[in-house]
Amino acid sequence: MSDNTPLTFKEQWEQKKLLKRVKKKAKKNLQAQGFGRREATKQVNAALNRISSNKPIKRAAGRGG
Repeated sequence: MSDNTPLTFKEQWEQKKLLKRVKKKAKKNLQAQGFGRREATKQVNAALNRISSNKPIKRAAGRGG
């Protein structure tokens, strides 16, 4: 949302429900790829933290171009 209108209770509830569903699906997907339960949860939460923080992507500080 580009405008700064406060969200209604229903909109907040729908967003939380959607986020919960997406996290569960991502966790199940990682578990199917061979990650453990806790490991998958940590990966999903780390990915969400990277998305939610508006920091630029870290680049390797190697030599050369």
